[in-house]
Amino acid sequence: MTTGDILKGYFAEKSDKAKDLTSSESLLEKGLLDSMALVKLIAFLEERFGIVLGDDEFDPDNFETIDAIAKLIEAKRG
Repeated sequence: MTTGDILKGYFAEKSDKAKDLTSSESLLEKGLLDSMALVKLIAFLEERFGIVLGDDEFDPDNFETIDAIAKLIEAKRG
């Protein structure tokens, strides 16, 4: 299972809006991320992938799409 698949599964569990979500669609435009959802997502990412996100990584571009989040995770994991 790829990082993208794990992320798609995460969003699918949280909302029916993620039913047909592609990895390049905007999570904000689909209504899948707001401030509270972002906090929960970060907690999930840190726990599931064993990473710690620093303040400099809280750039909105890093959380725009599943592809962007997967890229951030892979960079953190080395």
